[in-house]
Order: sequence, then C-alpha cells, then structure tokens
Amino acid sequence: MNSGNWLQWMLLTIPNLYLFFLCSTKWNAGTSISAGFLGVLILVMYGWKKQKICWNSPLFLLCYVFFMGSVVLASWLTGDKASFQLSIKFLSYSLPFWLLYLILQRSPSLFQSTFWGMLTGSWVLLALTCQDILHPLKDGRVHASFASANNFAMCLEAILPLLWLETLQVRKEYKNSARGKALFVVALLTSLLLTGALVLSKSRGGIAGFLLGAVTVVIASLLQKKKDWPLQKRLIVLVVALGVVAVGVFRGTLAFNQRSYDGERLLLAQSAYHMWEDHKLYGVGFQQWNRVYQAKYILPGAKEPTLSLAHNNVANFFSGTGTLGGLGYLFFTFGSLAVLLCKLDQTRDNIYGKMMVWVWLAFFIHGMVDNSLYARFNTRLYFAMWGISLAAFLPPKKA
Repeated sequence: MNSGNWLQWMLLTIPNLYLFFLCSTKWNAGTSISAGFLGVLILVMYGWKKQKICWNSPLFLLCYVFFMGSVVLASWLTGDKASFQLSIKFLSYSLPFWLLYLILQRSPSLFQSTFWGMLTGSWVLLALTCQDILHPLKDGRVHASFASANNFAMCLEAILPLLWLETLQVRKEYKNSARGKALFVVALLTSLLLTGALVLSKSRGGIAGFLLGAVTVVIASLLQKKKDWPLQKRLIVLVVALGVVAVGVFRGTLAFNQRSYDGERLLLAQSAYHMWEDHKLYGVGFQQWNRVYQAKYILPGAKEPTLSLAHNNVANFFSGTGTLGGLGYLFFTFGSLAVLLCKLDQTRDNIYGKMMVWVWLAFFIHGMVDNSLYARFNTRLYFAMWGISLAAFLPPKKA
C-alpha cells in the first residue's frame, strides 16, 4: 500500500474510530486516544502534506468565538477559580467540532468516514439499554451509562438524526446490491431500536424535541418537491403543520408520566431570573450556582434544593455567566441556525444539513426544560454534528 492509499484508509478509518467512542459514551480513554490519532492525522494533512484548510462560514466562527469567549470571560470575572476551570472544560467539549470539521473536509467519502462509527457506537448504547431493561432501576427509566435518563436522551437526540438519515442514504445508494440491502436492514433495525431506547428513557423533553425535529425535516423535504408552490405558501404550510404537531406533542407530554417535580422548572426559572437581576454582567459562576441558590434564591415550594443549575439553557447561561454568557449563547444558537439555513438554501438535498436542523431543534426544544448544552457527552456530540454538517457543505477533497 503506497502512502496515498494509506492516507485514504486513515481518513476513512480514524474518524469512524473516534465517532465509535464518542457515540458509545462508555470509554473515556478510547475517546481521548482516538482524538489524539485524529490530531496527528490533521497535522499530517495540513503540516506535512501542506493541504489548505477550507472555511465555508465566517459567521459560524464568529458566533462560536463570541459564545465560548463570553462564557470563559464571564467565569473569569466572577473571581471563582472553580467556575473558571469549569468554563475551560466546557470550551473543551467543543473540540469534536474542530477535529471532525478539519479531517472530514479531506475525506474521500464523508459517509464512509462517519457511518460505521455511528452504527457500531449505537450498538453499545443498545447493549446498555438491554442491561437496564433486564435489571430495571427504581424510576423505571433507561439510563444506559448515565446518572440521569435525561442525559441519555440528549445524547440520543444528537445521534439518531444522523443515524436515520444515513440509513436512508444506504437504501438509496446500495438498493441494487444484496450486501447493500442487508446493510440497510441492519441500520434500519438499529435506528428503530435506538429510537425505542429514547422512548424508554421517558424523557419528555427529549422525545418532544426528537419528534418535532423529525417532523420538520420530513415536511420541509416534502414541500421542497412542490416547486410550483411559491415560497410564501410553503412557509405557511410548514408553520401551520408544525404548530399542529407541536400542540399535539405538548399535550401528549403533559399527559405522559407526570412527575412531582414538574412545577420545579418554573420555580427554577424564577430563581435564575432573580439571580441574574443581582449579577447582571457576569452571573454567579457555574460552580457557585447551587451555593448561591440555596443561600438566597430558592423559592418556597422548591423540592430539589441540591440542583446544581437551572434546567433551562437560557436561564442557565444568564444566571451562571450573566448577560455576557447569556447573549453569547443566544448569538451562537440563532446565528448558527441562520448559517445552517443559508447553506441548505444553496444545497437543499444535503442530508447532513437536514440532520443538523433536526439536531438543532431537538436540543433547543429539550433545552427549554433542561441543560441540553452543558453536560460533557451531549455537548461533545452536539459539536461533533456541527463539524460533520459544515464539512458536508464543502466540495469533496482527496488526500
């Protein structure tokens, strides 16, 4: 095997290895080691091989830098060392974006560089799901390897859209071969079972976000074929359809497995608002949030005094990092969506762009009732999906 073929093989294999460990969420050492391999391969491609880095969205970079910079700056201004260290750790969770974006733009096949890692990593999650089914926990929910079933659901919200859309890609690309048909059946079964695991997590925010994201992608794809319809008509149909589905999902989640802490989310939002009022510029610091909450801001009727953060992304960033971090979060959230929609308008059949719309909606909706962009595994996966989707908008390159 000559050096060119060797590099081609590495560009297909190492991203899959990294995605396997990233998606399985089980082995931190494997994630770190495979990330190191990717780092070395990036140095080979852009250092030794002198390849040129392609950047297709300065706006996304601006949104990202503003968000991460504002969170780190606000945490530093609190004067609390632990909160500052936590902000640096949060910044490190975005590393998958850089690793995957840089390496996938040199890959000869983005599909071949991502599908196998996603598929096999999903099998690990299914094995952990079976373990919880055979040995159920007290709350009757599937947690996999997570302390919280909601965190498991957040990871599935990042994994499932890519798994489903790449499964459909398998059916489209390999429908005429026996091997392709067998692979499609395996991928379809994996997607269905992992979706079942999301349902068994009983995470209402996770299920609602996943469903609304899926419906958005399906309806938008169908309307895309109505080329004789004016844009205004298609938008109206999309908004009305989503409104009907959203009402149905909302009513369904209210009726599905009501819990004693449901009112706690509103109390937390009020407490977070009062916390921000008293610490407008840079917040109280992530690490100090619970101490400050218990000391001054916990409201009568609150049943969970040990919560470490507000269970809402906006409330979390505004109370923990003040106006600096809160505006940074909003700027990144909606700025990145604008980038994505503009890219999709240019290449409407890009499945990875549609995948990211699905993931964005799932995380945003779940983030209204939980911290969907904070914990390690789901934040890593969220940024990994951004790396894959933005790399997919670049023209294919060869090593």
